[in-house]
Amino acid sequence: MNAAAAGKESDMKMLVIFCAGARLEEVRRLIDAHEVHGYTEIPEVLGSGATGKHRGTRAWPGTSAVVLTAVAASKADELMAALESLARSCSAEEGLRVLALPVERMI
Repeated sequence: MNAAAAGKESDMKMLVIFCAGARLEEVRRLIDAHEVHGYTEIPEVLGSGATGKHRGTRAWPGTSAVVLTAVAASKADELMAALESLARSCSAEEGLRVLALPVERMI
């Protein structure tokens, strides 16, 4: 890998978006609106966290979703701001969390 390519990778961020399954469509719309063309979504994940247990059962209804995308740092900042606005509109039970991680290497 040449030095220019290595520099580009360090300017990228991996966003890991955790949301209530019911909010996945809104997250997709934000991603599309910010012209993010590559992402992976896992639409039904089970787990437990600050918003409670989400296991898709009657005792613990609901599921969560995870969306992963690697974007330029400037694009990550824009998308994070939009996601933060969406997070404020979520109820305490829904929640929305986003992790921004540096991309050290990409092939």
